[in-house]
Amino acid sequence: MAFAIAAAGITLLLRAFVFSPAGPTNRGPGSVPTPSTTLSFTSPDAPWTFQYPSGWSVATVRRADPRFMANMLRTVVANRPLPERAGDFGPNSGGNAKFTSALGDSGAVVLVERFWVHAVGIGGEPRGPGPFVRDAQSPGWSFRERARCDGTLCFHVVEWLGPAVSDEDRAAAAAVAVSVRLADVDRWTETDGERTTLHDEDDLFTVTYPAAWIPSDRPINTWVSSPREILALATYPLRPGGEPVTDFQLPSNAVEDLGPDDILIWISERAGDGEGFPERPAHLEPSEPCDDWSRLCPEPTGQAVGVPGIRAWWLGFRDAGRGIYVFVGMGERAYADPARARLAWDVLDSLRFGPR
Repeated sequence: MAFAIAAAGITLLLRAFVFSPAGPTNRGPGSVPTPSTTLSFTSPDAPWTFQYPSGWSVATVRRADPRFMANMLRTVVANRPLPERAGDFGPNSGGNAKFTSALGDSGAVVLVERFWVHAVGIGGEPRGPGPFVRDAQSPGWSFRERARCDGTLCFHVVEWLGPAVSDEDRAAAAAVAVSVRLADVDRWTETDGERTTLHDEDDLFTVTYPAAWIPSDRPINTWVSSPREILALATYPLRPGGEPVTDFQLPSNAVEDLGPDDILIWISERAGDGEGFPERPAHLEPSEPCDDWSRLCPEPTGQAVGVPGIRAWWLGFRDAGRGIYVFVGMGERAYADPARARLAWDVLDSLRFGPR
């Protein structure tokens, strides 16, 4: 399993970057038109790919901030050179006449966009495209929208057309919209600088965590393939390897490095359909009585992990037809601070799994 982790913004691990004979496929504003051939768009700034005419312009913009109710990632494709701040405008948005006037009445635009808040599930409602409707801000312009869900990603694709658009460009915009797909990525993240959501397209899950936490870029258990580790996440850099310190093969290096203020979350998956696992509880947090493996069960002495001074929990559950194991370890000061301990349970509750 290959891993890539973002420090900020949108970061992706692409298995392949696709280039045309004319150069990179991500063409910026003001690019010189070339004979119309079809190019493939891929970019480390966006988790989608699509086909577009070589003479069209492309730009990607991100708006993300912890103060925003929703964050935005948008790729703009147009049959004309793109004006400044092209990514700020969309149909029925205030001031969009500045953008549509710059393109002219024969303009054709496709927007590929994602608006997100954190801990939103994988599921969505694919639909469309609907009928073209009038753009209230730009007279004569019209648009239609479709929604797609692909892997862990749900996004919108909008065709936005001027009143004098040619039949050729109208058809080209429709072809661009139809071609949008999730890029060939393993892992990617989106962040507002305060919280980060990791999307794993191989293991089909998402998880949201404080931006300062550190997911491991490779498995920390180096000797067990079943159950298979799918996530190791901690408040400190994780050092893979060591020896098993529990019967479920928790690696000793990660445990030895866990300090009094630290938190470790380690997740693995058993092959199959999750048969025999209890259903996922409404909330993943310690509960009493702790009478079986289907609850997060505290080990106050730390003896379950062989290291005194660490609070430890272990559980299994079934979600999306998958059998999931979860381990949580905390240093004593982290456990004694309710707000800090709450971070671990919030991270677990943010986990969303797609079916295999």
